[in-house]
Amino acid sequence: MTTEKNLIKKYFLPLSKNPESQNLSNDAAIIRKSSDLVVTSDMMIEEVHFDSRINPKYLAKKILRVNLSDLASMGSTPYGYLLNIGMPNNLKEKWINDFCLGLSQDQKKYDLKLFGGDLSSSSKIFLSVTMLGKIKKKFLKSKSTAKSDIFVTGNLGDSALGFILNQKQNNFKLDKQIVSYFVKKHLLPSPRLDIGRRLIGFSNACRDISDGVIKDLKDICDNSNLKATIFLNQIPLSQNAKKIKQNIEKNFNFWELVLCFGEDYELVFSMDKKKQNTFFEQNKNLRTKITKIGFFSDGTGVEIIDNEKNPISFQKIGFSHF
Repeated sequence: MTTEKNLIKKYFLPLSKNPESQNLSNDAAIIRKSSDLVVTSDMMIEEVHFDSRINPKYLAKKILRVNLSDLASMGSTPYGYLLNIGMPNNLKEKWINDFCLGLSQDQKKYDLKLFGGDLSSSSKIFLSVTMLGKIKKKFLKSKSTAKSDIFVTGNLGDSALGFILNQKQNNFKLDKQIVSYFVKKHLLPSPRLDIGRRLIGFSNACRDISDGVIKDLKDICDNSNLKATIFLNQIPLSQNAKKIKQNIEKNFNFWELVLCFGEDYELVFSMDKKKQNTFFEQNKNLRTKITKIGFFSDGTGVEIIDNEKNPISFQKIGFSHF
């Protein structure tokens, strides 16, 4: 395999054309900013988060976008990132070329800089990104107040359905275009950076939905000493999800997938009633839909109310690595 130095020079140096990176000539980058910075980090590991069949271009974009989603939940503006990669010695150079193509495309899309990182051999593909974002004095937090309403951006569950259909598509007799829609939703999330920034001054709690809306809501509940109540008939689903719901229910608990699988990378947030009219009036031209799914009140935990107005529970509340 090509040497580490040559790989860095050929593929990663062209992605690092910014003063902070020092052309990757030093052991660290130099970042001088007058504004405050927020930092986040995520990793993806082969056979834990993805399998070797996935196009490396999509892997590159996803590892950036899951970090961008964290920045969105803080109301932050993307700035730059550090990248660590572990890869098998027999990995073909085309994989690296395609991976860096994905990085390049999303660096341009989200105005990101690569500051540096590390490259090593490993038995499985290992990806880790540490990302920096810019914030002003105010930012979004994860502590709500009682009587606030709960909202989510976009649709929930498409990523979960994409994962299932990518793994077991032969079990379902579905149109290839529908399957492709869901798989793409799983591989290429859309971080809600614009909405995150607009929520500053209006939302009193916000998180991105990475581990499932139930688990991420429970984290807000624990931070706030409050109870969340959400309603199944208010959960936003895509038209494609509605079309295949009955088919999926033959093999899986549909609502558990939608609410507990995770990797939606939408935002779940709360807002006091007195601020809602102003927020929605100021943001009536938003392209991304926002849906009210419930409310916070005194108590603990997350209560899910079904279409018959009965509380229900699931075997698991969200994704866990352990």
